[in-house]
Amino acid sequence: MPDKKVLIIEKAVELFAKNGFESTSVQEITEACGISKGAFYLHFKSKESLLFSIFEIFIDRAIQKISSVFEMEISPKDKLELFLCIQFEEIEQYSDFILMLLREQTKPDETELFVLMQKMDHQLNNALNTLLIEVYGEDINKHVADMTVIIKGIIKGYIELIVLSNQNFNLKKLSNFLLHRIDSIVLGLTNPFLEEDLLLNICYKKTT
Repeated sequence: MPDKKVLIIEKAVELFAKNGFESTSVQEITEACGISKGAFYLHFKSKESLLFSIFEIFIDRAIQKISSVFEMEISPKDKLELFLCIQFEEIEQYSDFILMLLREQTKPDETELFVLMQKMDHQLNNALNTLLIEVYGEDINKHVADMTVIIKGIIKGYIELIVLSNQNFNLKKLSNFLLHRIDSIVLGLTNPFLEEDLLLNICYKKTT
C-alpha cells in the first residue's frame, strides 16, 4: 500500500475517533496529512470509501494475525488462548474509533460491508473449529456448532466491555480465564443442540 494512502488512513482513524465521522471533513483529513484534496481523491472516491478501506484493513489484519497462530510451534491450547487474545487486542487498539462508529451508527455501504463481515465470520469460524478439534479431539466434532456459538457469544460480551468501559484490562489474563471456562463447558457437554453443519448452511443462505 502506498505510503500516502497509509498516512491518510492513519490520520483519518485519529480524527474520526476524536471528532466523529460526520464532523470530520475531507479538508481536515488532508490538512492533517499535509496533502491536497486532489491527492486524497487519487486514493479514495469519498469519505465513505475511506471508511470502508479502514474496515477492510482492520479485518484483513485481524485475519492475518489469527492465521499466523497456526504457523506457531506452540501447543493447541496456547493457540486457542492466542486466538482469543488477538481479537481482544485488535479491538482494544481501536476502541475509540469503534466507539465512535457505535455512537454515530456509522457504516459504509451495507452490501460491501456485509460481504466483508461474512468473510471475517467465515475465517473466524474455520479457525475456531480447527482449534477446538486440535485441543479437544475428534469427539468435539458433534459439538462444534454449539461451541462456536457459545465462544463467539462470550467473546462478543467481553469486546463490548472493552469498548464501552474506560478500564484497561489484562487481555492475556482474560484470554487465559476464558480458556479455562471453555474447558469447563466442554467437560459438561452431553447431547448437542445444533446440527454440525448448521452454521455452514446459515452462511450459505446469507450470501445468496
